[in-house]
Amino acid sequence: MNLLIVPVPLFDEGIAVQAYYFRYRKGNEILDGARASMLDGAMIAHPLEMLNMVSLEALTMGKPIFVPITKYMLLGRLESQCRQPEEKIVFMIDGSEIADPGQYTGNMSRLKSFGYRFGCQKIRSPEKLAPLLELCDYIFYDSRSWEAAEDVRRRIRAAGWAKACQDVYTHIDNSEIFKDISSKRKGMYEGRFYRTPLTKGRHDVSPLQANLINLMNMVRDEGFEFGHLADVIQKDPALTVSLLRLVNSAYFALKEKIKTINQAVVILGQSEVSKWVTTAVAKLLGADRPGEVTRLALIRAKFAEELAQCFGMKAEAQSMFLMGLFSVLDAILDMPLEEALKLVRVSDEIYSALSDCSGAYAEIYRFMLNYEAANWNSVSRVLIIRDLKASDIYGAYVNALVWYNNLIGAE
Repeated sequence: MNLLIVPVPLFDEGIAVQAYYFRYRKGNEILDGARASMLDGAMIAHPLEMLNMVSLEALTMGKPIFVPITKYMLLGRLESQCRQPEEKIVFMIDGSEIADPGQYTGNMSRLKSFGYRFGCQKIRSPEKLAPLLELCDYIFYDSRSWEAAEDVRRRIRAAGWAKACQDVYTHIDNSEIFKDISSKRKGMYEGRFYRTPLTKGRHDVSPLQANLINLMNMVRDEGFEFGHLADVIQKDPALTVSLLRLVNSAYFALKEKIKTINQAVVILGQSEVSKWVTTAVAKLLGADRPGEVTRLALIRAKFAEELAQCFGMKAEAQSMFLMGLFSVLDAILDMPLEEALKLVRVSDEIYSALSDCSGAYAEIYRFMLNYEAANWNSVSRVLIIRDLKASDIYGAYVNALVWYNNLIGAE
């Protein structure tokens, strides 16, 4: 599909994911934007087309999704373009492009009668949007412009518009800002704050974390012994249950249930058991962190592995997987990234890419970060230079989302 997409988590004050915000771009607009009229297919909601093709479970773990729509899409028959449960869809309106809200309230009322909800962002003059705001369920405020956001919120509340609306605060960059905002204003929150280390300075690794890191290092040594590995795994109940569930899942379709760790590691084989240990340990290491941190690490890992083929580095796919996985190791272990990387004994190429974005792997790492942040112009430039199609990148990212969903299901 000729679409670039990324679902961005929205959290409550307890840093639990409540929904996802859908950022997207249709194809490579640096090239495609010059080829088509601005209004070509303007009423077609391309994100809804994608949602109809990929399960909501894979994209958002079944959580509601905020889907940005243009004013032209709002004039169309959005209900006929969507095959997802109405209660899971929130249509997001850009308030800065609405000049006459009266044109849209009829369609909004009709869609709300079906069960759809609405949000509005980039509100500069709430008085001009009053009829539209009265139909909204969510109002987005940019935390980077706190005084302006508070002024808009005060005017909306004072006028009695959007009485039942929930506030959503965006672009919260660190945990200190999150704590400050969430203590002042209840609602949902978006930003990088959930993946920043919880403490500053040096943080000691617990004995349990040290054992898990040792296990991860063990399987990355060529020719590791299955028997030794099985002895280590079966001492940890969580790892034992995880491995047996995986091997006995429908994915392997075995005639008889596997009951021992020795049997399980032999059936998986060296390559697969190495990947399982890496992902299982990552989940356990991040058990006391927001769940989205582990999800981000695993999706990055698979996405980087998929990108290796797109960038002509298929032979480095396994290293790319580790690079993506370890890219948030600072948030998982709550320590500076350079120290965390030394604990897991990464290769020089991975260390250089993650520590200062240099070396042979840096291009894919930068691309992955730009894609995740929806820096679409930067992504499009790489597509042009590398002669890549947006559909290739879309496929790689969706594969990562589906892989993660299947992994969680198997576990």
